[in-house]
Amino acid sequence: MQILPDIYLLSGHAFGFHPNFYLVHSDRGNVVIDSGIRPSELEWADQHLKTWGISIDKVDALLITHSHYDHIGNAAELRKRGAKVHAGPSDAEGIELGDNRTIPYVEGPVPPCKVDRVLQDGDIIEAAGFRFEAIHVPGHTTGCIVYQLKHGGRTVWFTGDVLMAPYEDYEPQLGWKGSEDFDKPTYIKSLRRLASMKPDCVLAGHFIPYLRDGWKLVGRAYMKALLEWR
Repeated sequence: MQILPDIYLLSGHAFGFHPNFYLVHSDRGNVVIDSGIRPSELEWADQHLKTWGISIDKVDALLITHSHYDHIGNAAELRKRGAKVHAGPSDAEGIELGDNRTIPYVEGPVPPCKVDRVLQDGDIIEAAGFRFEAIHVPGHTTGCIVYQLKHGGRTVWFTGDVLMAPYEDYEPQLGWKGSEDFDKPTYIKSLRRLASMKPDCVLAGHFIPYLRDGWKLVGRAYMKALLEWR
């Protein structure tokens, strides 16, 4: 499903699957953000993209928002397709080891995957003609990354589970609190930082993509954390 110029939703609630993951495509290559849980989701994405004449047999970069199993299940397969795998600090180690940072006690173990680049705040990833900035926002996990892409006159954020939008009217949902490295005070600081920025579009790891006034969702997520977590 194409949701913005050159940006596609590959899987997620719109298709009857749990997590969202995304493709940013140009005639120079492909960048995938997160990777879902099961091979069936990737198989669906492969078939679905044929509608637009796109193939992801070759992927230039995989940008992982965080290490939980429902975002990294197909990472090893995408790396076989040539993707350079990117993830944040600590989470990258969990992805490589397949340890408790991937939440195996919920779904079961996922295939460990080598991470080619461990990202720090402000790092730039250039791939397939696109330029992404890594914004390190710990709290949901230690190494959560929001990927910022300025494209087509819009500032687009891929937020993973840091903030999501299950409902209309910019009603936010915050990330699951069950992981071992979840940290409320740190999470609130990260949301405060994000709320000072002005994204146009928020493409989260679950639920619906917000394609306008994304900053409203971000501000309300920060307010929600202040009201419910302090």
